[in-house]
Amino acid sequence: MVLEHLTNCKVLSTVRQSEDLEGWKAVRTRGIGGSDVGAICGVHKYATPRTVYLKKTGQYEEDFDDASKERMYWGHVLEPLVADEFQRRTGKKVVESPATLVHKDHAWAIANVDRFIVDDNGVPYGILECKTASSYMEEDWEEGNVPLYYLYQLRWYMWITGLKYGAIACLVGGNKYFYFEIYEDEEVTKSIVETCSHFWNHYVQNLIEPPLTGNDVDSDLVSSKYQDVVKNSEKTLDDEESDQLASKVLALKKQIKVLEEQLDEAKNQLMEKLQETEIGYTVNHIIKWSPRQQTRVDTDRLKTEYPDIYNKVKKVTKYRVFSVKSLGVDD
Repeated sequence: MVLEHLTNCKVLSTVRQSEDLEGWKAVRTRGIGGSDVGAICGVHKYATPRTVYLKKTGQYEEDFDDASKERMYWGHVLEPLVADEFQRRTGKKVVESPATLVHKDHAWAIANVDRFIVDDNGVPYGILECKTASSYMEEDWEEGNVPLYYLYQLRWYMWITGLKYGAIACLVGGNKYFYFEIYEDEEVTKSIVETCSHFWNHYVQNLIEPPLTGNDVDSDLVSSKYQDVVKNSEKTLDDEESDQLASKVLALKKQIKVLEEQLDEAKNQLMEKLQETEIGYTVNHIIKWSPRQQTRVDTDRLKTEYPDIYNKVKKVTKYRVFSVKSLGVDD
């Protein structure tokens, strides 16, 4: 059995996701799993330390839309295919992980490994993570830009199992296959482990909410948390931190405006050089100005010509507008 050779970890649970989803999810709340690590370390696009904290403390359960459920379903269905193709292309043998694992010294460090890479005797020497991605990500994968949170996830599993080698394989757009090999980097792993240890032992164990990050602003969790606003209500924030944060917002907005103007200027000058050409090459860069097409509903016409249909399909979205204005003290 493959687990007999892993001395750095032990079995936490043998509940399988395909057999008992709720039981499998319950096990994941007992510690930090690989899919949590990127968010905790601030390298995930769609998750943050705050959302992970609320999930671990039972205060929030993500409500996936139909499109997200469909993506997750096909990701699960295609996992064996991605693993089999890795074997065919590399000649390496892989076996499915039979259990949820936990670090032998840290009960909060959990691993749900997709596949182990094993030698001819069935001894594991590496980890394979199987992924699927949209065709929109094809260019990134072609250039070797593997999402950081995938790399952090793999390094997390390598640390828990004590293995020094791993690979990430991905089927992109249903017809492009990529795989990348990863080797141990003690410095990166140490940083990941220290950050996650602090998160679990300081925030989760003491029920302290982690600070909000920039990604929290766009998450459904935070945008819906304070919707019940009292109209025209006021509050004095007389602490120094609040004043410094307000000044920071104004200063950064000015910097962003300047940078956006510089960005637009450089882009426009390059587009003028490309003219009708799609792809250009400089000494050190590839420039693409590619045609795209979108189909959108003309809501003004729909509202005017088909008001009954418009009223049936319209959706009201609640949100709050944030702004900061100087009182003139620093001007």
